[in-house]
Amino acid sequence: MKNNGILYSTLKKVDVKLDSIPLNEYPSCLAKRDKNYIILNGTWDIEISKSEELPTNFSSKVVVPFAIETPASKVNHLLEIDEIIYYHKVVKIDNLSCFSHLFLCFDGVDQIADIYINKEKVFTHIGGYTKFKVDIKKYVGNNSEFDLIVKVKDFTDSSFYSRGKQTLNPNNWFYTSSSGIYKSVYLVGLDDEYIEDIEYKTDFDKKEVSVLVKSNVNKEAKIIIENKEYKCLTNQFITISLKDNFHSWSVSSPYLYNVKVILNNDYVYSYFGIRKIETRKIDGKYYIYLNNNKLIINGLLDQGYYYLGFLTPLSYKDYEKDILNVKELGFNCLRKHIKVENDYFYYLCDKYGLLVIQDFPNGGTKYKLINNFKPGISYEIFNKERYLNYKGYGRKTIENREHFKEEVDQIYNSLKSFPSIIMFTIFNESWGEFDPSYFYKHFKELDDNQHIFDTASGWIDTTYSDVFSIHAYYFTSRKRKDPFSHRPYFLSETGGLGYKEKDHFDYPTFYGHRTSKTKDEYNKKFKKLYEKSIIPLLKEGIMCGVIYTQINDCEKEGNGIYTFDREVLKLDKEMVKSINDTINKI
Repeated sequence: MKNNGILYSTLKKVDVKLDSIPLNEYPSCLAKRDKNYIILNGTWDIEISKSEELPTNFSSKVVVPFAIETPASKVNHLLEIDEIIYYHKVVKIDNLSCFSHLFLCFDGVDQIADIYINKEKVFTHIGGYTKFKVDIKKYVGNNSEFDLIVKVKDFTDSSFYSRGKQTLNPNNWFYTSSSGIYKSVYLVGLDDEYIEDIEYKTDFDKKEVSVLVKSNVNKEAKIIIENKEYKCLTNQFITISLKDNFHSWSVSSPYLYNVKVILNNDYVYSYFGIRKIETRKIDGKYYIYLNNNKLIINGLLDQGYYYLGFLTPLSYKDYEKDILNVKELGFNCLRKHIKVENDYFYYLCDKYGLLVIQDFPNGGTKYKLINNFKPGISYEIFNKERYLNYKGYGRKTIENREHFKEEVDQIYNSLKSFPSIIMFTIFNESWGEFDPSYFYKHFKELDDNQHIFDTASGWIDTTYSDVFSIHAYYFTSRKRKDPFSHRPYFLSETGGLGYKEKDHFDYPTFYGHRTSKTKDEYNKKFKKLYEKSIIPLLKEGIMCGVIYTQINDCEKEGNGIYTFDREVLKLDKEMVKSINDTINKI
């Protein structure tokens, strides 16, 4: 069966420049190691076939970690749903063979991965947005190298697995599928007793931090915070007062505490930031507060698609460029839209002081479009939780629903300690939405007031959400009121103004919610939207924040303020900075 898709490489010939080992920084930023690891990114063997049998020969090469559909992978193949990707690499262990544990780590493989060590299947992982690792020491022994095969199947949007914006038939605001290994692969050698991860919970008002050192053993460890040492027991929270050295984390002053954790001969470097996020009722109106100060969220939608690499940036400098551009323009937030980034993205947001709204990627089988669009047509009539049903929203089977529950728990746990993430979006526009009240209560119980939760961004609404979250690309100035009367109104998507920048748009068709023929017309529409519709609502206290669609063009969708390659800002910079300066002073 042949897919009806478009490969980006067929539209424009480009010279993809990559480091010999792309994205070669240690992937985990909250438990960072400076030795005893090997980044396995780079050139691998690859074979794509429809056979379930492991290949004996590999006819092509691929650059990991880039999806095979991308120019960066050097493969440029649009995967059919009955095809299988076989990755192969002979891995030289170097100085890691002496360790008791040898962890093979994958930060992202879309969607189903079987791991073979020396032709023996040792592990299976399902889900394109979650990390996994396997201890391969018993399969490798003390040998200096081993044979690694990763067998990958990707059904994109033809199954219930989470897929975000990926589709087999790209159109408008849905994009080319990204199959296979698309995040870093690496080896870590560890002793018998080792540190697994670090988790933080902070209390802004009490000026303290609770730290959890996760380990494979229950033993005494040391936590060093800014050169001050504390003893703790692993796998138990320890609460540490910071009253003598208190610094809050904020957009204007993103202070990060440096941390080192030591367990016997093992150690990792880490960090945390202290901030408080909540909703409050003031004079009959509801607002979002950061560190006891009123916060107006003023941000951009970020699909997390990168020029030539799709779901994967060519370099972490691509992350940094986006973040610094957004900060320079005066925005304070990115909504990472139904996609999970590498840890390094969140670290840079922590470092530079950029708020993040993190969406959980959507899944489920094919949705009935009428179900998804009706709530947007009439919020008053159709935007109600009682209209949800498993069949109509792609969640018919127990396996389908249970997989999503497990996946979002893993995503939440892997991201919850980054201070820049202030909000999690559980569902977007009812795509695969089910049991929203359950999920809100579930995460609020786990979270201990560290974040706020947008249960249903756009629709279908539920009383169990911290914000009244609406998408409005038209009738933006409407004074919408929370039907449950206990949440701030958040315009979580708006704008979508389209303009095609000459020589920086490669697709034969173009989509924008409202398009402009000239750059002057485009700029005037943007200015009018903010000055006539958005700023008045913010000044009146009717609205607590706004997310404009979007930071960059993405394939056919040409409504970014930057082009897909990030080379051109399509808006007048000083005009945008002036608008944001007005918002940030409200």
